[in-house]
Amino acid sequence: MKYAPIIVFTYNRPDILRRTLDALSKNELAEQSDLFVYCDGAKESANAEQIERIKECRKIAHAISGFKSFTVIERPQNIGLKANIVSAVTEIVNQYGRIIVIEDDIVTSRGFLRFMNEALELYKDEDRVMHISGYMWPHRWPLPETFFYQAPCPWGWATWDRAWKYYNDNTAELYDYWKTRWKEFNSFGGNYLQKQLEENYSGKLNTWYVKWHAAIRKLDALTLYPGKSLVNNTGFREDATNCNATDKFDVKLADKIKIKRRHVCESRLAAHEIYAFYQGRWYNGRRRRAMLNKIKNLFCFWR
Repeated sequence: MKYAPIIVFTYNRPDILRRTLDALSKNELAEQSDLFVYCDGAKESANAEQIERIKECRKIAHAISGFKSFTVIERPQNIGLKANIVSAVTEIVNQYGRIIVIEDDIVTSRGFLRFMNEALELYKDEDRVMHISGYMWPHRWPLPETFFYQAPCPWGWATWDRAWKYYNDNTAELYDYWKTRWKEFNSFGGNYLQKQLEENYSGKLNTWYVKWHAAIRKLDALTLYPGKSLVNNTGFREDATNCNATDKFDVKLADKIKIKRRHVCESRLAAHEIYAFYQGRWYNGRRRRAMLNKIKNLFCFWR
């Protein structure tokens, strides 16, 4: 098997980066994998404390061990997460044909790299499969070991050059195409994804994920998911710049996922579970069930 190169993106959170790289280096295929770490530069408005954190991230990147090789790319100035990801992914995937992508707040299980590499190999010639996710949201019902879903997830992911060539950075073109198709576009229900694209169009946001989602949905393509998550996103903290602090995305990691070829079609059960999670039925349901279980236990005691 040809093992995919790994990209890690970092900026100014050394504590999170150290944890992410430590977990990644403990993956069973780490020693056979090439690693690239892209370090964004300081903003013009950065203060001394922020600059020091950026320097610390770079020191951590240069001290990496446990991989076949590692390369650290230090951006001389701040280009932002979107530009950093799009340019780096395009460069590396065009060179190697496939790629595994991790941001600095993604903690992986030991089986993450094996799952990604096996999936990349198994579906390399399946044009309708454009994205592989390492994350799976909390869910109520047992899911298949692997399944397909219409929306990609950017928290520990992989793709091929044959798929990434369809990434479209032209927000106006994407908006014009989707503005009469929002129901089809909003995979999670509500207008969560629609709002992201609208805010990119208006200039309020400048992000990459929603454009990648738009490209995948336009081609009616799919993402392969594990039935249990192989990654955790630790970035939902008080100091996060692009999200609010929350624990609702926390999951228990699977050590490994067995992968075998599946018929390429969306899992209705998984789609329902993901939709229910985003509508608040699953997260709130956990709390309700916990309370019901306490009541049941008290009832049994009284009996």
